[in-house]
Amino acid sequence: MSKSLHTLGEFGLIDEIKKMTRTDASVLLGIGDDAAVLAFAAGGKILFTTDMLIEGRHFCRSQASGFEIGRKAMAVNVSDIAAMGGMPTHAVVSVGLPKDLNVKYVKRLYAGIQDVARRFRVNIVGGDTNASDKLVIAIALLGTCGKHPPVTRSGAQAGDVIFVSGDLGGSYASKKHLNFTPRIAEAQYLVKNYKINSMMDLSDGLSSDIYRLTKASHVGAAILQEAIPVSAKAKHLDAALSEGEDFELLFTLSSKEAARLTLADKPKILATFCPIGKVMPQKYGVQLIKSDGQRKVLFEKGHDHFRG
Repeated sequence: MSKSLHTLGEFGLIDEIKKMTRTDASVLLGIGDDAAVLAFAAGGKILFTTDMLIEGRHFCRSQASGFEIGRKAMAVNVSDIAAMGGMPTHAVVSVGLPKDLNVKYVKRLYAGIQDVARRFRVNIVGGDTNASDKLVIAIALLGTCGKHPPVTRSGAQAGDVIFVSGDLGGSYASKKHLNFTPRIAEAQYLVKNYKINSMMDLSDGLSSDIYRLTKASHVGAAILQEAIPVSAKAKHLDAALSEGEDFELLFTLSSKEAARLTLADKPKILATFCPIGKVMPQKYGVQLIKSDGQRKVLFEKGHDHFRG
């Protein structure tokens, strides 16, 4: 019979989590002290991101298993590192846990976190636990760029071709929002073989995230409606534009580099790269171009934590 968190206690839970966690030689001191001690190569750039999942807003326990929730909590952070052209390295995991949660459920939660961590060689080196009315998971993740400079949202240039990886929309119907694969392999292929001018991950919907990229780069964008790769699970174009939770890559590169990418014989294990439009001067704004050539403003519509 599995114990409750009330019976096990905070430090008993930490001991259980410590037993489940494996790290590599870069971790000089991991879970159990006031802070982790890590060994990093001198001169490299460090990436640092964090994301929080809150029960009732980002997931419902009745609709997702503890493993799926834990898996997503780590995957959304890895996706952010991917979008910078980096590789994830070390994480701390903090959780707010309802007191009535079963310890077995919490272990499944951590098993989901560690499933993604193992796949992408992330060392979990610490964190925090606390009592909470709702289940809350906050992960902070470090990453490195290696020999390549980090790719930001602010480098898009007029004339660039806009690409997305994979397809968009239908993430809830397909459960992709829980089981997606962060595009680390795709991002690494891109930064090692092409000059990527800007990149970000698509988490809040194309019609929202394209505005974030264009605002950061002080440019506009023309998006071709028929070029958008709409998922088979998306019921309509609007779902591909604004449903969100796709966790694909949105990136731009020069027309010359775009031609190279389009013609390349890339590894089959990678997601598709689809050109969907062109970066325009800032005064152009963001417009959606229909198949008959008609243009309309693509309104910024997607997930907003304080509006949705």
